[in-house]
Amino acid sequence: MRRIVQLVHGFPPERLGGTERYAAAVAAGLRARGVEVYTIAATLSPGEPMYRVRREGAVFRVVHNAPYAGVRRAERDPALSRVLAELLGELAPDLVHIQHLQFLGVDLPYSGPLVWTLHDAWAWCAAGGTLLRQDQPETPVCPGPGTACAVCTSAWVADNPALAWALRGAGPLGAAVGGERLHQLWKRVPARLRTGLLRGAPPPVNPAMIRRRDSAIRQFASRCHLISPSRWLADAAVAAGLPRPTLLPHGVAPGGPRIGGGPLMFLGTLAPHKGPDLVWAAWRRAGVGVPLHIHGPVGRDPAWAARFPHSGPLAHADVGPALARAHALVLGSRWPENAPLVILEARAAGCPVVAPAIGGIPELVEHGVDGFLYRAGDEGACADAIKRIVEDPPVPRPPLSLDAHLDRLQSLYSGALRS
Repeated sequence: MRRIVQLVHGFPPERLGGTERYAAAVAAGLRARGVEVYTIAATLSPGEPMYRVRREGAVFRVVHNAPYAGVRRAERDPALSRVLAELLGELAPDLVHIQHLQFLGVDLPYSGPLVWTLHDAWAWCAAGGTLLRQDQPETPVCPGPGTACAVCTSAWVADNPALAWALRGAGPLGAAVGGERLHQLWKRVPARLRTGLLRGAPPPVNPAMIRRRDSAIRQFASRCHLISPSRWLADAAVAAGLPRPTLLPHGVAPGGPRIGGGPLMFLGTLAPHKGPDLVWAAWRRAGVGVPLHIHGPVGRDPAWAARFPHSGPLAHADVGPALARAHALVLGSRWPENAPLVILEARAAGCPVVAPAIGGIPELVEHGVDGFLYRAGDEGACADAIKRIVEDPPVPRPPLSLDAHLDRLQSLYSGALRS
């Protein structure tokens, strides 16, 4: 295998979520092994024309300023497909590794081997892949695709058509202040005001749209060699009608020496599904003497994130050292996360973890060994786990190394090339 191309919905330094950082680690690791790796990533850039391609070394960023149109189009976009065809024709990869298709679509003009790592439930959850009822926030986690998908997804995209209009029409303002800055400024406008300012949104998502989307994704998945970092997500994929993925846990680079003595830390997007508010409330309830530091980018609702004290996101290079100093990592996820990279980074840094027993998290945190699990959404149970980890922090096991992960990944690539 000489050359691969990755596809992903965002890429550092513009986007620093777990999927994006994993894609960057894979690219760097394979490149160090002599493999040519190129990455095609979607990017929000108000003021730039749709589908313009910006080349940054081995990264090709494709401007996509209508990010929530995919549900209505069954995740197909002929104009975008033509751009991808040109790039893939130029790069001529031996294999394409899909990290995420949101904002990129399933009309992939490539006939060679396809490997697709599932990082969340996006393939069968049109409302962002979180498996949370967007129309009923108090409802427990959605069990999977069903009759409520259209209503839920309609709630999720309620003000996003207006956002897409604003992004496309930003013009000189976006060019002057920068696309990402303009996007952040737009997100700071209260959601109700955003919707009121920009009316004329397309009709809500209907069941026929969901059916077309599901059919298109299942058809595309049948062409791919699927990978899942967790058994939980692999089982959910099969239940949704996708082929059985190969289980391949994530790996991370070794951490530095353990320092300890620092604060409890929350690292993640400041949004309800990530639960920083639950962590804050549980920490106050626990009454421990160790401070709590909350770091992360503000999500779609800045007013919601203002309910608790927080700092901005840590630079990727600062995450490892911060975890090496931290007393423990505390997560509050309300959605069934697949395999949060930050948990593996904490274990690599020798930092114990408090996390909810939901999704694939129990596969990464053995209760009483790597830290403590608690019932998802239960503030009291989280407070009890915080008390335990302050009083008697365990020493977590080191996770799978990035080198071992890449060994297995390259073996899967070889199998895909032979088939």
